[in-house]
Amino acid sequence: MNPGLKVAVVSAYPFHMVDQAHQLHKQGALHRMITSIPHSRVGLPHEFVRTRLRWSVTRRAVTRAMPSADSRLNRQVIRDFDRWSQSQLGDATIVNGLSGFATNTLEAAAARGATVFCDRGSWHILEQKRVLDEEADRIGVPRVYFDPFIVDRELREYQFAHSILVPSEPARQSFIRRGLDANRILKVPYGVDVSAFSPAEGQRTPGAIVSVATVGLRKGHQHLVQAFRMLATQNANLTLVGAINPEWHKRLDLNHPQIRITGPVPRQRVIREFQRASVFVLTSLEEGLALVIGQAMACGLPVIATEATGASELISDGIEGLILPGPPDAPAIARALDSLLSDPERMRAMGAEGRSKVEKFGGWDRYGRQLVRAFCDSWSSAQ
Repeated sequence: MNPGLKVAVVSAYPFHMVDQAHQLHKQGALHRMITSIPHSRVGLPHEFVRTRLRWSVTRRAVTRAMPSADSRLNRQVIRDFDRWSQSQLGDATIVNGLSGFATNTLEAAAARGATVFCDRGSWHILEQKRVLDEEADRIGVPRVYFDPFIVDRELREYQFAHSILVPSEPARQSFIRRGLDANRILKVPYGVDVSAFSPAEGQRTPGAIVSVATVGLRKGHQHLVQAFRMLATQNANLTLVGAINPEWHKRLDLNHPQIRITGPVPRQRVIREFQRASVFVLTSLEEGLALVIGQAMACGLPVIATEATGASELISDGIEGLILPGPPDAPAIARALDSLLSDPERMRAMGAEGRSKVEKFGGWDRYGRQLVRAFCDSWSSAQ
């Protein structure tokens, strides 16, 4: 590694960025993490963390009582964080900011000669909006709100950042479709903590399907729930782990005896749900690379996922799971589920292959090495 590589990770919220900072620290490349997450949640030595809690704490407290205020308070968190983070960069040579949250910080860092990255965990924001708008119009539901404040910041970063960091080929292609130079779009797939996520020693529940995602339009639950109702397999059950977007409980008619809803749960509960299930399914319309795919594989689950989830970065179709091409399609999802649920031996084999693959190729350490290589290459070319 180049000894001059000093990476500042700038992210008000966790997402994948805390794990990224940990891996950069292991590789000796982290200069500091600049965030609005408490030190205790970041889990790095204090000298590597700069944290700003003021508005993020206010936002959490107020939106519990007034959810309608969330968008305005989120803007205030971002403005305040972005002003403050500019003074926290030290002598970083690389600045990697979570897209939309550090626009002015990245501009200031670029002006003083640092190499700046826009870290986008999903598709180009206009491609994301297009796909979700088309689906909302098709099924007759309200469109997902995209705050113009965030959209403008994202688009600015896409233009001036030296490179845009994405986790999968579908995400990379979304930027190329929007006319950005393919050489600026760098793909580094996320990893998974294979020590925390592991198979259970006991028996799995026959017919148990699990999906871990916020229930709503983007994750394709309208297709998944329809597919579940089409299954030929007897005694199948579906567990939805995650928050439910407003109106979607009623819209999907989730009052079904074989559908179980957990709501938001801590990581250990997610692991237990993976360990009791027989198959994991994710039917997103668009996604960068869903971390839950690697986590499910690490827990020994076969995976059924749409191509748009970025699953092909981890899964070879028919080996560790099944990848469904094109947009989500309820009959295709039902056929895939029936084909696995009716063949327990195949499910066990796929789950074992998945666990083996993430152990060899999908751990966070490998992600850290690939990330450092991408940073080194971009930094060298910018000198």
